[in-house]
Amino acid sequence: MKAIFAILALCFVAALADFKEDHEQYKTLCITESGVSPDAVKNAREGKIDENDNKLACFYSCLLKKFGIMTPDGTIDEEVARSKIPSTIPKEKVDQVLTKCKGLKGQDHCTTGMKVMKCYLENKTFTLV
Repeated sequence: MKAIFAILALCFVAALADFKEDHEQYKTLCITESGVSPDAVKNAREGKIDENDNKLACFYSCLLKKFGIMTPDGTIDEEVARSKIPSTIPKEKVDQVLTKCKGLKGQDHCTTGMKVMKCYLENKTFTLV
């Protein structure tokens, strides 16, 4: 029995390490692709989101696409978003936030990304930045 728990723990740690590695890689790629200032990304993570920063908006769109949460046509895949939220967050909270942030749209992929990430960040569900 202890061996099973040890294997499960190792699998969890490996999956978490892969997520963090992907996260850093995607973050770096999206900063380069969007041309956003790393300081703007840092500020956004701290809750200081400049909604007029189009590069930040495109960064969010890029990041959501890299994680598969935003489809190539700019829509949000709720099931993928749900799968990216840590299991430590209660299901009721996840449902509440996904319902609240569902259907947010901008005039393009970038502004949609900004609206969705701002909603996720404000509701502290999870962060990708």
